[in-house]
Amino acid sequence: MTGAEGASFFHAGRRAGRCERAPFLPAQRMKQPAFTPFGPDTATVAADADEEPGERLLGGNQADLFDHTEEVRAALLGTLTRAVNHINLDAALLQAPGLGDDIIGCLAEQCRKGVRVQVIARTLDMARSTDALSRLCEAGITLNEDHPRRGWRGWLDRRLRATHRQLAVVDGEVAWCGPGIRSPDLCSFGPHVRVRGPVVQRFQRLFLESWHASSAATRLPQANYFPPLIAVGRAHMGLAVPPAVGGTPMQEGQSLVEQIERARAQVVVSMVERAPSRRLMKALLAAGASGVGVTVVVHRHALGWRWQARCADLLSVGARVYRADDSCPFPCHAVVDGSWSSLAVDVPGAKVGEGTELIVDDTEFAASLEAVFHQATGHAVQLHEAIVPA
Repeated sequence: MTGAEGASFFHAGRRAGRCERAPFLPAQRMKQPAFTPFGPDTATVAADADEEPGERLLGGNQADLFDHTEEVRAALLGTLTRAVNHINLDAALLQAPGLGDDIIGCLAEQCRKGVRVQVIARTLDMARSTDALSRLCEAGITLNEDHPRRGWRGWLDRRLRATHRQLAVVDGEVAWCGPGIRSPDLCSFGPHVRVRGPVVQRFQRLFLESWHASSAATRLPQANYFPPLIAVGRAHMGLAVPPAVGGTPMQEGQSLVEQIERARAQVVVSMVERAPSRRLMKALLAAGASGVGVTVVVHRHALGWRWQARCADLLSVGARVYRADDSCPFPCHAVVDGSWSSLAVDVPGAKVGEGTELIVDDTEFAASLEAVFHQATGHAVQLHEAIVPA
């Protein structure tokens, strides 16, 4: 879709009061995949014929955490401004409180400089960001509209692929990941993470696979999507994608449940957006009963009988349970033993631990994430007994 076509489509949608799917011919569909998956990280891991199967954590990465609006604005705009080849971006990032207009202006300027800007807009994003996307189409971005199918197939498709990714990849070298908060009434703002190093190729692959898996037929422009990447830090990182959406399982011991089962000192988990799976609850209860310090934050509207039972079980093993409110966001998915952490990249309808997550095995990053988490709990209500509906 060209900039003029995109602009006319969105202006037509605004006049009609809704977003409609742009027409296309079957012959326009792009054969997939249109990119080459990246190879092994030979700079950080020696070749080993007996290597453990599954996705592994890649070494040589650096992750920077930005917690305040002004910090996020300066870092994000600086990252986008340095693009010389392409910018891949999810439209949900345009909804970041206080940042939308700045991001739109920066992307429009980059388009005028000849940088390829590709944006994925899902149904929810299109409904909330029609004006922003219209302005970007006028500037010349390539827009891919992901319309879910109707009927029960569409419902199932939305359940399996529902995301709210605030993701951007710049020149295939830098990845930006927002907090992935779907409901504006839950949190006004949340921390963002900038990632550099070999793991960025996995973010790039996630974006491109989402582009080709969408229901639209927008052609992906040619660009240098997988440039060679060198080690820029010491953090071991990986991107865990659920098998339900085409991901490869992580190596044994890297999932959230497995890490909690191995915990020795402390576990903090945010359940503000989603409920825990049965396996996760079992692991948390076992950790608390064994003397591990467990801290859990639940949804501020967690008043149902299921949440009441979960909170009662956690309190019975000595866990500290907090109920979130609107005053401060709860950023992290989990931190285990002050070194291993996972940060939700999107917020699907799945249980906690079943969505796409950025896994970081680095003491310094885990300490920063845990500090933000505990600062947020200072604005929450600690529960001393199970939640009882009013």
